[in-house]
Amino acid sequence: MADRMVGLGMVTEEKAAAVLAGIAEWREDHLDEDLDERDVFGWLPEFGIAVSVHGEDVDFVESYYAYLLEKEVTACTGGAVVVTDVVLVRDEDDEDGAEYLHFLRNGEPVWWHVEHESDDYVDQAAVSEQINDLDPGGDDPRVFYELLREKREACQDDVYVLASPEQAGALRDEFGLDFHGLDMDRTRPGEQPTAEPGTVEWYMQDDRRYMTEPAKVSLDGWLSGMVDALDGWRARFLPEDFPFDFTLDSLDALQRQVLHRFADWNAVDSAADDPFVVGAVRYVGETLIRHAPGHWGYHDTADSMYGRVPLIRSNTPGAFRAIVVPLHRLSRVAEDRRFGILRESVEALQEAADEYATALRALGSIRRSE
Repeated sequence: MADRMVGLGMVTEEKAAAVLAGIAEWREDHLDEDLDERDVFGWLPEFGIAVSVHGEDVDFVESYYAYLLEKEVTACTGGAVVVTDVVLVRDEDDEDGAEYLHFLRNGEPVWWHVEHESDDYVDQAAVSEQINDLDPGGDDPRVFYELLREKREACQDDVYVLASPEQAGALRDEFGLDFHGLDMDRTRPGEQPTAEPGTVEWYMQDDRRYMTEPAKVSLDGWLSGMVDALDGWRARFLPEDFPFDFTLDSLDALQRQVLHRFADWNAVDSAADDPFVVGAVRYVGETLIRHAPGHWGYHDTADSMYGRVPLIRSNTPGAFRAIVVPLHRLSRVAEDRRFGILRESVEALQEAADEYATALRALGSIRRSE
């Protein structure tokens, strides 16, 4: 395996020789034994191509996160990703005990949502969900793949291998290593946003880093025709007394139109391409972003409730993100037949913004106390 990783360009000959020499020093006959799963999980990080996330007691979880991200990840990526300034942020006033991990990735702030029942153990699930924030991105094809075990047991370490799809595929085909997500089409993040941080433009540019080209085309087309499309929708479908002013009260008026036209969720869903529904989706979304920090987005995937429908994302980092799908809200109106459903969508976006603001204040308090 060491020779093959050298041939794949994952490891230098010098590094491979040093690791093998270390194994031989520990137990020389081990080099002639067949690899078992325990060997793979134990030795791959030693080659510098993987990081191991400890599953047992780490004593002080914040210090461990700092070590893992600042030392291990930075070294594994060869400096392509440099992590600094790791801080565990807790909202002491939150009855749910909200926790976030904040760090700088190549100087840019990153937030992770984490949960800890004890300060002795890492939130391995949170790392698994968010590890790809540490992919080098740009022209570097390598991403972190979680190495899967045949049988998962409590308190085992998780191992993430940094490899290109071709390298990971070769290790799977030739050595039977099982990588999570290897067959998924993963868009590598593009360049960092250039807009002013915290603005709508910044969040939209950040979204585009992870969007496929078809998704970008779909979103651009949706946004470019917004004004004319809404004017045409209003003239064609709305009564003259409809309060077309993007207020929350106007969403109540729109609900009456929806209730009149559709009997249930499926009726709206089946009419997703109907001009009335398309216009209603536009109006709901434009109203929401006038009342809470949010922006339009689009996912180019068919295997998600958020796939291939225009949606509204909160203007927050991913750890705080709220997503509202106007089409689904219209369907909910028809299904539940209750007023207030559309205007309540604002609350999710505002709550996300409030949680982010609270976390920023907590981070600032930590900084001042250091």
